[in-house]
Amino acid sequence: MNDYVATPDMRILHVLARLCARHEKLYCYPSGQTIVELVWKFTGRRMSRRTLWRHTGAMERDGWLGRTRRHETGDQGQLVCHSTLYVLTRRALKYLRATISNVWNWSTGAAKSLIHIAVTEVAERLARESKSHSNRAARAPPKR
Repeated sequence: MNDYVATPDMRILHVLARLCARHEKLYCYPSGQTIVELVWKFTGRRMSRRTLWRHTGAMERDGWLGRTRRHETGDQGQLVCHSTLYVLTRRALKYLRATISNVWNWSTGAAKSLIHIAVTEVAERLARESKSHSNRAARAPPKR
């Protein structure tokens, strides 16, 4: 039996996807501490690195992520630790694409409901500017 959680926290997947998108790749290799800090910064969830490993292990088990440990043996036989490589799977990409389209649909609906306010504001400003412009144009040019 493994120590992974039953349902992984998808906020970790969103943070890893942001890192991948930032570098325009389908993979990234941040340190565990970096992921923990970014999850705290963007989602407000605090977690230990051990909790992070439990969640990423569950994501790997469920097919959301691929993980490759990049540790290697040094010249004197000691273990040299490097950060883990995280690869987004097809399942994760479909999930993220669906999430993005849902957010897009929600945000465009909100924008459409607020558009009449913006259009009215722009129309009022243009009306004021056009009146002041027409007043200036009606005046006689200055004498030289």
